[in-house]
Amino acid sequence: MRFLITDDHGTVLATLEAPPEGAVSVAIEREDEPDLLFASADLYGDGSVHVGHWPNGVEWEVLLRATGTPNPYGSSKPRMQPAPPPGQVSAQEIAELLDSLPLDEDVLDVAVHEAFAEQASEVNNQGLAAQVEYLAGRCADVHALRDLLTDLTA
Repeated sequence: MRFLITDDHGTVLATLEAPPEGAVSVAIEREDEPDLLFASADLYGDGSVHVGHWPNGVEWEVLLRATGTPNPYGSSKPRMQPAPPPGQVSAQEIAELLDSLPLDEDVLDVAVHEAFAEQASEVNNQGLAAQVEYLAGRCADVHALRDLLTDLTA
């Protein structure tokens, strides 16, 4: 069973594979004090999760046992609104960068493809509703979206 560790926006931070028989454990601790543990999650091969902590510093106490909760958005949990876009770059700033850096079109071509691939991966990891919403943003209207989706299902 593969588990995705994501942030509130659905960005995948890590993936963990739980064995079919057994579990993998994840602990949350501070880098500057590795002995200071906050919480842990045991991720089981059957898809269930046990979340707990160490209230006395020794014995682990389970706070939650869960098998997941579907929601109407098609993902495993409601997502926060996407992070706001980064600040806009003015046409003048772009022109200054073009003048001041020895940019290579082929290298930038690869960078653009990688940026779009990362965005596509983030959308795909959010489920069917997010995928359709993303495609809707690229279509002129609902008729164009319906045509696109119909073509994909043919």
